[in-house]
Amino acid sequence: MAAAVLAGAAGSAYVVTVVDRQEPAVASVVRVVDGETVEVREGDRVTAVRLVNVDAPAADECLYDESRKRLSELLPEGTQVAIAREGQLVGLSTRDGLVNARLIADGLAVPTVNGTRFLEQVKAADNAAAEGHKGLHSPEVPCTLPGQVKAITEAAAAVEAQPLKASKTELTVAADTAKTAITLVDQLGKPGGLTWDAVAPVDQTMLLAKVTKAVPTLYRKEAELRNVVKGLK
Repeated sequence: MAAAVLAGAAGSAYVVTVVDRQEPAVASVVRVVDGETVEVREGDRVTAVRLVNVDAPAADECLYDESRKRLSELLPEGTQVAIAREGQLVGLSTRDGLVNARLIADGLAVPTVNGTRFLEQVKAADNAAAEGHKGLHSPEVPCTLPGQVKAITEAAAAVEAQPLKASKTELTVAADTAKTAITLVDQLGKPGGLTWDAVAPVDQTMLLAKVTKAVPTLYRKEAELRNVVKGLK
């Protein structure tokens, strides 16, 4: 922050304060703690810094291990980084760009509004991850919201197609498939967490409409299959 003293028209003085954006500091990576926290060494001091605008999975959330691993790949031990501070949080950049945005572009974290300096950059990265169906946006990952919805809808289609003239084992497996999908539906009845935050509200509505359509089939077919199994010797 710099202050300049200028002379007024009548010989008085007043102060004009000019705020300069702090130049990034240079540090080296000591270790990655989790998907949004990194220990860095600046001189003789080692400190833990948290990435600004990054909400990564916690230890009990979907893709935690993958997020931490990816950040470790982006920031191997000894990597030189430029640290741009925004309050108590930081943007970390390497020669390949802003790490905060790169992690989000891989779908392994979502943007959060706890700073403004890099917000547009991480939002653009998140849009790219969503368009590419990466990480938390992927229907191929079972623990994501799209992945859970895919499992439910595919289960409904499978049990609907299950012939009732089949072996007891086949019918039992189909009934269990329906039951497992119903359990997933119950879990989706309590929305929240990073898996939901990764999906835009309009897409949440579309996904939940698919679940609503599948639910009657799952309940009906599970009951039907169980009754047939009971009647078999």
